[in-house]
Amino acid sequence: MTKNNSTRWAANLFCMALLALFTAPLALAQDASFRAHLSKMPTTPQTKNAISGGGEVIATLEGHTLTISGHFEGMSSVATMAHVHMGPPAQPGPVVSAITAPDSTGGELSGQIELNDEQLAALKVNSLYVQIHSADNAAGELRGWFFAR
Repeated sequence: MTKNNSTRWAANLFCMALLALFTAPLALAQDASFRAHLSKMPTTPQTKNAISGGGEVIATLEGHTLTISGHFEGMSSVATMAHVHMGPPAQPGPVVSAITAPDSTGGELSGQIELNDEQLAALKVNSLYVQIHSADNAAGELRGWFFAR
């Protein structure tokens, strides 16, 4: 390889390295959208026939910020609280954060959560879910796991 070719090769390599350095954070910070279908999920055999309702939640991710909006309706009793939990589909998990829900059998959900790296990884493998608790079903009446849209 001649000196001129070596210089060009080094310059090209340097430019590619700079391009990778500056575009990698952009790839990680891309917006993503997720959907959770809220459905009744009994926590005990006794609650199987006592729960009702449904809904949908949409979440958008910008960096580590997850913004949540959605609705629910038809619950057997008024909502007492709502949370985002971390756990794989059909498995209970710990609370990540509370979200806003009205004291009603239906209404709008909203929230904004700063996810840590573990929670962000869980979201990307469908291991974050919304759960709405009710007066008659304190352990939870409606649940829905986030899946990429």
